[in-house]
Amino acid sequence: MLRKFKKSEKGFTLIELITVIVIIGILAAVAVPKFISLTGQAKAAQCKANQAALESAAAMAYATAAASGTPAYPAALSDLSSYMTSGYTATCTDGTTALTYSSTTGAVSCSNHSR
Repeated sequence: MLRKFKKSEKGFTLIELITVIVIIGILAAVAVPKFISLTGQAKAAQCKANQAALESAAAMAYATAAASGTPAYPAALSDLSSYMTSGYTATCTDGTTALTYSSTTGAVSCSNHSR
């Protein structure tokens, strides 16, 4: 049987619930693009950090070679592995672009993220 509601019973009306859902939807529509942008910026920063770390390793290799009397940068990025800790990569954070290395200057660059 139908029950009569007393005025003392509390609850949300349908309009209040819909208003809250709309507000949450608007906040999500504003926040999601911002987070996507931050993801791209973070990947670019990681690529630039990898470039700087590889250049530092090349400088350490050059200093080691200079101390032994034959100053020269390593011939390839793979020769820097003994100067790097685990986790370095010779590719851009996009996963497809290889970082380029100059064995004459020790510079490392990326075609997607210049420093």
